[in-house]
Amino acid sequence: MTRLAVWSPLPPSPSGIADYVAEGLPALARLFDVEAVTDDPDAADPALRAVVRVRASAESPEADLHLYHVGNSPAHAFVYRAARARPGVVVLHDWSLHHLVLCETVERGDVSAYLREMRRAYGETGTFVGRQVARDLGGDLLPALFPLNDRVLEGSLGVVTLSAQTAARVARRLPGRPRLHLPHHLSLPIDPPPSRAESRARLGLPADAFVVTAPGLATVSKRLDVAMRVMARLRADHPEAILVVAGASDPRLPLAAWAKDSGLGDGLRVTGRLALVDFERHLAAADAVLALRFPSHGEMSGAVVRALGVGRPVLVSAGSAADEEFPEGVVVPIDPGRREEAELEAFLRRLQASPYLRETIGELAAVHVRRHHRLAETTETLAGFLRAVEAGKSQALAALQADRTDEGGLLGYFMEEVRGGARSLGLAEVRLGLEGLFEPLARGAR
Repeated sequence: MTRLAVWSPLPPSPSGIADYVAEGLPALARLFDVEAVTDDPDAADPALRAVVRVRASAESPEADLHLYHVGNSPAHAFVYRAARARPGVVVLHDWSLHHLVLCETVERGDVSAYLREMRRAYGETGTFVGRQVARDLGGDLLPALFPLNDRVLEGSLGVVTLSAQTAARVARRLPGRPRLHLPHHLSLPIDPPPSRAESRARLGLPADAFVVTAPGLATVSKRLDVAMRVMARLRADHPEAILVVAGASDPRLPLAAWAKDSGLGDGLRVTGRLALVDFERHLAAADAVLALRFPSHGEMSGAVVRALGVGRPVLVSAGSAADEEFPEGVVVPIDPGRREEAELEAFLRRLQASPYLRETIGELAAVHVRRHHRLAETTETLAGFLRAVEAGKSQALAALQADRTDEGGLLGYFMEEVRGGARSLGLAEVRLGLEGLFEPLARGAR
């Protein structure tokens, strides 16, 4: 049986990817000899350790194939480093890894390493933009526009994406690399889901309120300042309306100040981090789920899939991975541009006024997700892809090795400068064969 090393944070890590991986590991362990690799195995959920072996990343375990779950947060730094050092299959949970690279470089005091990465990926433009971002002048938008995922993509044996949007980007970036668009699986700890009334009774939410729930970690990209202004105006006409942030909040986010300035006041409730069963109850208790993301980093949210699975209308940012992943009518897209606030208010008022519309959208969503995002089917699909990659592993490794040059030397510098131009032309997969030309130049410059 194939030995498969699965690299990822594991529960109780606050990373949503940790929950995603833990949900799929038992099914994957029935098809492979699985070993989970994490940074602190002793802290991993004992229930998970009873199902699969858990090893420390520092041990660098051997396996026939390594599966790297990479996300755009510091919790995935050990996975990112391992994926760069030893080729395997990368599950790219976010298209952009810019914040992760910043944490590995600038936030460790190594600005020059960050600027080298930006130049390697984007040439002179990368150098210019990198200097602005390193000075904390880039805001939230610039890092989203420069994904800095080249290292893990180029060094991979294959790439798995959880959205069609990211799959298309990978296909353009590495047209010859094995890739798989794997729908984000649906996993509900309570199935069938509890009713709206039952959930509200358990959570202490008013039975007759119009509840809008924003699930998961509250960050600046989730547009909660906009949501609070909209909900404050809605409450002026419907005092029973409330906004629930079902999860923890980034400590830098001024939620209380936004609530005060908007006039939302006690119409805001923030739960803090939740166990998955209570997280599902909050989704089931909602009349509408708010899952806006702008700027988006190409993430496919597990909270969105769960909310659709319990049959709730979900509002997402138009153009995001969540918007483009589902057929028309399954999610409600909101323009993230200058019309965002007006559109959000119009849709929420329409949903508040029509329980029938809420139920219709929710039913369509639940049917679609339960048909196309089942865990058993997604696991089988992933297993088939992994077996195909393993079958071609020797040839793929040889090709990767032939195209690698030690970047620490002058020859490596020359080659990376040329490869940067090749990347900009969409030729990242083309063997340049210029080592013989540059090697004498590098020797002569010593």
